[in-house]
Amino acid sequence: MFENILGQNEACLSLRTELSRGQLPGSILFEGPPASAKLSAALELARALSCERDATWNCACEQCSRHRALVHQDIVLLGPKSFREELALGAAMIVESPGPSSRFFFVRAARKLARRFDSALYIDEESRLNKALPLVRSILEGIDACMPGGLEDAQAAREAERLLPVCAKLEDQCPAMTPVFQIRAMEFWARLAPYGARKTIIIEHADRMLDASRNALLKILEEPPRHAIFVLTTTRRQAMIPTILSRVRRYRFVNRTSDDAAAVIGRIFKAKDHAATGVDEYLARFRSSSNDAIAGLALDYAAALVAAAGRVCGGFSDAPLSRLETSGKSVGEVIAAASSATSNFGSADESQAWTFQALIDGTGAAFAALLHDPQSGIETIRIAQRYAVLARDAMVRYTSYNIQPAALAERLADAFAHPLGAIEP
Repeated sequence: MFENILGQNEACLSLRTELSRGQLPGSILFEGPPASAKLSAALELARALSCERDATWNCACEQCSRHRALVHQDIVLLGPKSFREELALGAAMIVESPGPSSRFFFVRAARKLARRFDSALYIDEESRLNKALPLVRSILEGIDACMPGGLEDAQAAREAERLLPVCAKLEDQCPAMTPVFQIRAMEFWARLAPYGARKTIIIEHADRMLDASRNALLKILEEPPRHAIFVLTTTRRQAMIPTILSRVRRYRFVNRTSDDAAAVIGRIFKAKDHAATGVDEYLARFRSSSNDAIAGLALDYAAALVAAAGRVCGGFSDAPLSRLETSGKSVGEVIAAASSATSNFGSADESQAWTFQALIDGTGAAFAALLHDPQSGIETIRIAQRYAVLARDAMVRYTSYNIQPAALAERLADAFAHPLGAIEP
């Protein structure tokens, strides 16, 4: 299971382990940057929970077949999401890389949209649903023709292109924020017996809920039915209210490395130079230019910390400072530069919401290199170890108390600069 989730080894390992031990909680949160496979992992988890065999990706059991096609009765999808770029990419793939995988990608993208209008989410709101049903029917009929084994490639490409404006009209009818009527309808549905083994409720962008929706969700998250699991996703964990965070187990998804990004583009998207509008922008999410920029900022931050601590503690050789490639910037200057480059760590741009965690991790990687440097003295090693302790504390405060990232980075630096004897962990 999770063979199709690339570049998220830690999160997938945790999920596999807890599944095998029967320790998966009923309410979980997938947090991480955009396009980090949070939804794909949630759908794969739903399939694994329902599988009648070993949950491998190509498992031929009825449950897995229905989950792969996104037609299983034991799953609901809700929450705001943009589908235009993904659908445009799928249509372009059918033209440029014809074959079953390209068609399957487009069909799944369209069904992710159509399933936002499942009748189970519109109990007592039939008038809202009736406005969307003609578009839903048109999309479902069209994607059936696009399935592998249906129309010829050229005809399937034309049908996919025809469906794009229909999908755009349907997306315009999706609520911009998860409404309370959908949460209440979902709760009623979740308490009904499942068709198979387990029900899975996936709420994307869980940070974008009305206050009434958040309050309605709290009770069932705390005491979910034994046959149901709730998977919330977010790119802005700091925007989640503490009462919801206290009821979920969090799994962190990270920005992909350059190699992982290339694997995603080549293996899943069969990418070439797409000319379709929006496709290049969509693929850019899977490239690691942002990740590389954060890595540079993290190196500057590590260098500034070392310089600041060295002035107090001493004991540093030239090798670690050279290895970190110090820029001569102060800690404050580095934090200001990182905040400016990341829209205040995502507070003004949710696509950058993952950057504080990436900055802390990248700094930790720089210090980890010092631990293995034969020229590092005992004082340098102790300070590198100390950073790991302080970084864990900073992340606990970040994930639990929603403290501003820049303030946390300054606090970490202040603690790091004290003499080790005075604040030994």
